[in-house]
Amino acid sequence: NNKGDAKVDDAILPPWAMSPEHFVRTQREALESEYVSQNLHHWIDLIFGYKQRGEESIKADNVFYYLTYEDEADTSNIEEDHARQSVEAQISNFGQTPSQLFRKPHPQRAPR
Repeated sequence: NNKGDAKVDDAILPPWAMSPEHFVRTQREALESEYVSQNLHHWIDLIFGYKQRGEESIKADNVFYYLTYEDEADTSNIEEDHARQSVEAQISNFGQTPSQLFRKPHPQRAPR
């Protein structure tokens, strides 16, 4: 269900997917592939790591609107109702960047 409690029970699969099971199996195979295993650390660096903020995020073209960062959107300090509601709407509609968990490059997974 989404926020409006409207039931979402149908999805349009891509033309190559022969069934929902085939779609899931193919996606799982891709995510568990050696290629993904060898490159996952790059994604971790962008989403949770040292390329999320600062100079490295600029170099990686990984910069988002300031309100998406968790410590930039403290709505409890916004006194004006309209301003607070605007910030809350921004967060609700566009989401927030995950917490930054790592400050150094994430290590690459060893080959299998």
